[in-house]
Amino acid sequence: MRTLTVAAGFVAMMVPLGSASAAVLSVGGPLSQNCYRAALSADTRDQSIDSCTRALQEEPLTERDRAGTLVNRGILQMGRGRDALADIDFDAAIRLDKNLPDAWLNKGFLRLRHGDGRAALPLLQSGIERGARRQALAIFARGVAYEQMGQFQSAYADLKRAQELEPRWAMPREYLASYRVDAR
Repeated sequence: MRTLTVAAGFVAMMVPLGSASAAVLSVGGPLSQNCYRAALSADTRDQSIDSCTRALQEEPLTERDRAGTLVNRGILQMGRGRDALADIDFDAAIRLDKNLPDAWLNKGFLRLRHGDGRAALPLLQSGIERGARRQALAIFARGVAYEQMGQFQSAYADLKRAQELEPRWAMPREYLASYRVDAR
């Protein structure tokens, strides 16, 4: 039998939001495209958020583009620490398009930021099941949720899987370095 232990304090670490958040491409118009680029580059200036809001108000967006723009604005709000506003945007995006994995994932990332792996887990799982483009990121985040819940074997398995999916991505390797596997 093998047991896993993790360094104390590592459980509290969360997915960094800048590069982790999943931006959604919107082709609705120039404002929604600016919003997408801002979310992708973590440009959280007021004018970036304003581009998103103006796109939602002024551009004739398809439901999918509207949902994507809401996700992108939510990412920017999250980057500014405006978590309640981000949550509202992610919920609105999910109401518009339940199959948009990035809405579920970013809502889950928000829960991870607050150390609430139990609330994050079903959200992340929904994003994975709906075909998250970057599976390694989604599985890594699910591993962090398991870690926050104290389910270290599940966390370890997901962190290993994320590393296998994207071997050049350093974050899974860094998290795995805190684990010690004991053969018993």
